[in-house]
Amino acid sequence: MSNTLQFTAISGVNSEDAVCYILEIDEAKILLDCGSYEDYSGETLAQLQRVARQVDAVLLSHPDAAHLGAYPLAFSRYGMTCPAYATQAAHLMGRLCMQDVVRSLRAREEFALFDERDVDAAFENITPLQYSQPKTLSGKHSDIVITAYAAGHSIGGAIWTISNGAEVVLYAIDFNQMNEKHLNRCSLMEGSTGTVAQRLMRPTLLITDSYNALYKLPTRAKRAESFLDSINSAVKRGGNVLVPVDSAARVLEIAYVVNEWWPKDKRRRDSHALFLLARCGRKTKSFAQSLIGWMADSIESQLSNKDGKPFELRHITVVQSMDELDRKMRSDPKSRTRARKAVVLATLEGMSLGYSQELFVRWASDKNNAIVLPQRGPPKSPTRDLFNKWWEHTQGNLPRGSPVKLVAPTLLPGADVQVTIKRRVPLEGSELEEWIALDKRRKEQEAARDAIMQRNRTMLDSDDMSSNGDSDDEGTRDMGIVPTVREVDVEAFSEIDLEMERLRGGQSYDLYVKERGRVRGLDAQNQSYCMFPFQEKIRRVDEYGEIYDLEKYMQVEETDDVDFVPEAENAYESESEDENDGRPTKSVMERIRVDVRCKVSFVDMEGRADGTSVSNILVQIIPKRLVLVHGTSASTQALADYCRDPQVPVTKDIYTPGVGEILNVSSGLNAYKVKLTDALFKQVQLANVQGSMLGYVSGRIKYAQNDDLPVLDVDSSGMAKAWLPPTFIGDSKLSLLRGVLESRGIPARFDSEGTLVCDNAIAIRRGVKKNGNAEAIRVQGNPTAEYYLIRSIVYEHFATV
Repeated sequence: MSNTLQFTAISGVNSEDAVCYILEIDEAKILLDCGSYEDYSGETLAQLQRVARQVDAVLLSHPDAAHLGAYPLAFSRYGMTCPAYATQAAHLMGRLCMQDVVRSLRAREEFALFDERDVDAAFENITPLQYSQPKTLSGKHSDIVITAYAAGHSIGGAIWTISNGAEVVLYAIDFNQMNEKHLNRCSLMEGSTGTVAQRLMRPTLLITDSYNALYKLPTRAKRAESFLDSINSAVKRGGNVLVPVDSAARVLEIAYVVNEWWPKDKRRRDSHALFLLARCGRKTKSFAQSLIGWMADSIESQLSNKDGKPFELRHITVVQSMDELDRKMRSDPKSRTRARKAVVLATLEGMSLGYSQELFVRWASDKNNAIVLPQRGPPKSPTRDLFNKWWEHTQGNLPRGSPVKLVAPTLLPGADVQVTIKRRVPLEGSELEEWIALDKRRKEQEAARDAIMQRNRTMLDSDDMSSNGDSDDEGTRDMGIVPTVREVDVEAFSEIDLEMERLRGGQSYDLYVKERGRVRGLDAQNQSYCMFPFQEKIRRVDEYGEIYDLEKYMQVEETDDVDFVPEAENAYESESEDENDGRPTKSVMERIRVDVRCKVSFVDMEGRADGTSVSNILVQIIPKRLVLVHGTSASTQALADYCRDPQVPVTKDIYTPGVGEILNVSSGLNAYKVKLTDALFKQVQLANVQGSMLGYVSGRIKYAQNDDLPVLDVDSSGMAKAWLPPTFIGDSKLSLLRGVLESRGIPARFDSEGTLVCDNAIAIRRGVKKNGNAEAIRVQGNPTAEYYLIRSIVYEHFATV
């Protein structure tokens, strides 16, 4: 039967919004990423809520909000409790990213959609995987296999393959084909030739992004140099430098580059301090050191270095609150009167939330300061607004297809950025008195409720113990068995407690209890009598004595990951957790326009493949169908037009869907499952082809009565004995065949037409069969002993079925 493939975009098509897609393979629904930025509003979340309970599996690609920002919300509030998968590094750093986002949101307003406990519960549901580790989905979709490959861009970032029979889906967004300081390049590329890996070629469906389709970037080395020069120019002027970064993904590359460069100038170290300002900054550093195996080979090789730890970032001081940053900047060891300047990597990258927003408002008006943007930021964020103004000022006349110009930090005349500031301020006056009264009432109600629950749990009514289960107790007592307290009907005590509450509330004045004595006989019924409202309690006991409430004696486990945080750095840990010291607060909002008088610079440090690289990779992957996502309408259309060019050898079956549009991207291949009988299997001659066993089968289909699968049995007719030409399977590259011949002592070379000439006598060339679909290797020459030797070597190079 043929597999059906359907693709639906929830978010992240024809725009640069957070990504979230649904891939349907037959009856299985797989959610590809679950991203959302910090506003958590809009139609995207409404669509996610409608499909959350129908999802069978979730695949998460990168540890940032754009790819997993909505996952804790969907898990805790929308009921999306299906299995989720991510690499081990993305699992750890993604949890850290969402903890930083939640703390930043709760620091400015009463954010109630989810909290850190929901984040922890959601990420406990994720199954961590290693690269190239096949994983079969559980349950009824066990025929679907997922595999994660390195994507670059972020630590633990993944390119996913989803296989089901003959259908192979390659989901590759936000990948980087270049090596970086702390990460190797993506697994799409192999070797030093820059070619696409064979195992990832020719997928049935390729889902990729057009984020950088319109950008042609300078080399990574030039961009890193320009980025550091932008910081250094502000340092020489004696100003502060703000670098907005994310909390767990690209911050690692940026911090590593700056840390390696920082100690090269002594005057810079004396005049300025280098900080990482993040609410989970210490965990970011500690987790990164525990994930050395996921980083570049150059960093992993530092494990043998006795001078220090890999990725130690010894020149960066981690701070987790604005107060701590101010204290560090005031404590200048060279001067007691002069405040120290700083270069601060501050979260979050959009400057619409977190410490980066506070520093932007504080420093943007000083002409000596500088803001260096390593990322464009989320759409509609202050960072994106500032980037757009910088682009118009410096790159406005850039011809299409030209590399982005690397320019020094520049002033933006008349630039102002609107910022929405939300913060929590302590209550005062009548608001504080009202809050205290409500809090007192709430605590009294909770104490009364806890007392009632404790009494129900630890005390039993003696009257009910004597009247419970008369017939059952008699039978057990006659047999010498004493019923334990666990066999008592607890619902009866709940009814008595309810009556007592009615008495206390003035709703009733009498207490009705059951008859204490036993009444024997078939027609006997339990009766109730009006009595004075007194309730005698006795301790709960069982055959071993009094029952203790074990919860009173259980030790409370620490929820914070103290093992990853050194004791010396833990002094300010509580400061970022509750900056108001438990005082009652309220959230206030203010919209202001920040006059940007400082110099601004943008240097692309996002770690994504540019438009030229994406185009070249698409040609080599050779997908049968192509879906373009995660890019503006202009960039998506530009990449689609490039692929539709008749001169470009790429599939013309290209889709650019809209939000909510359902695409049928089935390949039309028919795959059937059959059982081979033992007699037929013994006749099959299997050949090893790239780790798989392949053989030619000829038989007759039969259907068993008690089996859903058809059976392929031996064909006894004459057709089974008919001769069939052999089929050669393998890599038909003549360059590989040349190496095989030379290893056997036969000289071989290529002529000007691409023909492989062996010993100047035998020609091997690649032709096309008459049907035009398959390549054929032809060996031409005089039928000599040398000819038959070369032909046999060619036959051995391929698997024959």
